[in-house]
Amino acid sequence: MTVEFTPLIIDSNHLSDCKKIIRERIIPWEGLARADVISEDDANLIKILEKQSPENKRSTVLSELQLYTNTILNLLNKLEINSRDDVLKNVLVLINDLLMELPNQEFIDSSLALNKLDQSLPFYPFLKHTQNNDIIIKALCLYNLTILLTKANYRARHLKVDKEILIQIFELLSSDSFIGNSQDLNLQIIGIQLLQELVILKPFKQVYQETHLVANFKPINQLIAFQIKRPNSSNLQLLYNFLLTTWILSFSPQINRVLVHHYPELIGSLLTISKDSIKLKIVRMSVSILKNFISLAVSSNEQFKTIKLVLFHDGLNSIKLLQERKFASNGSDEELSNDLNYLYDTLSEIVNNKLTSFDEYLTELENPNLISWSSPTHKSEQFWINNSGKFKDSSFKLTKKLFDTLSSSNQNDAIKVVLLNDLQCLIKNLGDDIINFINNEKNGQYKMLIMNYLEGSSDNNELKYEALKTIQLLVGHNF
Repeated sequence: MTVEFTPLIIDSNHLSDCKKIIRERIIPWEGLARADVISEDDANLIKILEKQSPENKRSTVLSELQLYTNTILNLLNKLEINSRDDVLKNVLVLINDLLMELPNQEFIDSSLALNKLDQSLPFYPFLKHTQNNDIIIKALCLYNLTILLTKANYRARHLKVDKEILIQIFELLSSDSFIGNSQDLNLQIIGIQLLQELVILKPFKQVYQETHLVANFKPINQLIAFQIKRPNSSNLQLLYNFLLTTWILSFSPQINRVLVHHYPELIGSLLTISKDSIKLKIVRMSVSILKNFISLAVSSNEQFKTIKLVLFHDGLNSIKLLQERKFASNGSDEELSNDLNYLYDTLSEIVNNKLTSFDEYLTELENPNLISWSSPTHKSEQFWINNSGKFKDSSFKLTKKLFDTLSSSNQNDAIKVVLLNDLQCLIKNLGDDIINFINNEKNGQYKMLIMNYLEGSSDNNELKYEALKTIQLLVGHNF
């Protein structure tokens, strides 16, 4: 079955208003021709279009499609970066209108056909002007590129998209110019819709996965987390687009492994949003992402890690509460009900048959940002009596992991305080075995690390105190 292609219509009043203003601005085409900025023929062709109604403009372009395609894209290519932005905006809006409005996408096809004559066309002239300082020029270039690239994907047998083009687009969309710009919702709205349109296509999603996935997803994760503070604000559509993009990505087990590993707090964000939001589409999307994270895992081991994260964030109780809400309990939303049932059954099975308090501790150690006193394992004497021996297994593998986390510059002092407490519990239960390991491993670097916290310049007295207690145990004092 042939899938019909439809160009993306960005839902943005801001962009629509900008395009309207640009169309109404008068451009001195004759003066540009006299100044040799453009040729006289180019100026005459553009002037003809400028005087016509939208309907007549479309008819004129269709009557000489190849001529207008060549002229307009060559004009775009001739214009210098950060020079005559008024002209550049006018050309970009004209191109966008033609890409969107010609009845059978004739301008899209004629633009893509130029690739047979010149492999830099039609993409690189737009990519060139993404370096412009003007954000609307960047947005229009990316918008036109997205339309052309997505149509090119439908013609993959005839036109192969250069991977480097996609890499540059993904990095720009994820940057502070668009999705990463937390101060400008208009730019976030544009950026996330463009990204969503690209990653929904499997070959483009593959490129997104292979190149800078962690960095490119970071602003999306941050913005989803930020919405926890205002789950029912006026920006619900923006949140929905963030979640929809994440949902599209979550159909790749490889991407799920990366996202869950690098952004474990995303699990907690999704659970909180699903509980607090009053919008059904927000709840449905959050739950579906969680379900995909678990059901679409690269291995049973990775699936278990994800389940432990969900349980760590009190996921079982959250899912149970959602099941009791009207939309789930009365079966009015079958898809959501099925997802909730899957999550509840899967989590319950693990809790009843497999999960231990040691699994909870491992979840924290695997995701250090989750380490806190809120987990009772850190202060439970019985936990350490039962589990300290496991820290000697495989040549002290878990102890090494603890020290790696403790020494990481990414960890704040509060996490280090908890880990030093854990070391004290291990020393009390393992005695000389772990004392000898700490003193001798890596030529005493582990011991020096603790000494540095005691003698360092940190103003955190709690950290210094926990370091002192640990050193005293190491040298044989009881505390």
